[in-house]
Amino acid sequence: MSDLIPDSVVLKVIDGAEAGTELKITNKTITIGRDETCELILSDPHVSLKQCQVVFRGGHFTVIDLGSLNKTRVNNQIFTQKNLTNDDIIAVGKTKLLFSWDQETA
Repeated sequence: MSDLIPDSVVLKVIDGAEAGTELKITNKTITIGRDETCELILSDPHVSLKQCQVVFRGGHFTVIDLGSLNKTRVNNQIFTQKNLTNDDIIAVGKTKLLFSWDQETA
């Protein structure tokens, strides 16, 4: 497995105040939350300052909840840690994100 981050990996806000916002994943770790130090900053008051991280390791992406009060959901199920696949929906607070990895099977 390569340690290089694949091209064409995007998180897109599909529901919430920042709907339409897209973040191309170019770092091995990105943090999502309300804190200004996060790579994806959300204004949703139901999102923790540092809600979760998306981490690339071992050839796959994993979302990891950072002990958030309202938990992180993937496809409507609460997870502390979950490997992501193309078109997974990550819900944080009242915001929904679409994880897109077009070349996942390439």
